[in-house]
Amino acid sequence: MQTIKTKIAAVIAAALMPFAAMAHQPGMQANPALGSAVVAPAATRTIIVSPATKAINVDKGEVVTIEVEGKSFTWQFDTLRDSDSFALAAIAPEGISTHGVWVYVAPNPLYTN
Repeated sequence: MQTIKTKIAAVIAAALMPFAAMAHQPGMQANPALGSAVVAPAATRTIIVSPATKAINVDKGEVVTIEVEGKSFTWQFDTLRDSDSFALAAIAPEGISTHGVWVYVAPNPLYTN
């Protein structure tokens, strides 16, 4: 049984989807298998990547702003598989050094029983 909090989160996520589809950020690499660039206000959290960062963890469908050395981009991790991993460089815009960071995508907890 879903809690009210879970239902509200699902409604908010569904309401933000059109904004994600409208977004385009110059310099972003297109990679529909890993998700898409979205507008920053759609993000639910921010991850700061430092030279010491080895990996980041996100949920499938999550919208995250990623900051690296004062530069940022926002990405919706809508991967083809529920669980996936890939180099952050595969989605980072030109000019952002990703320090070899890997992204680990977990199944979205909103859709698990």
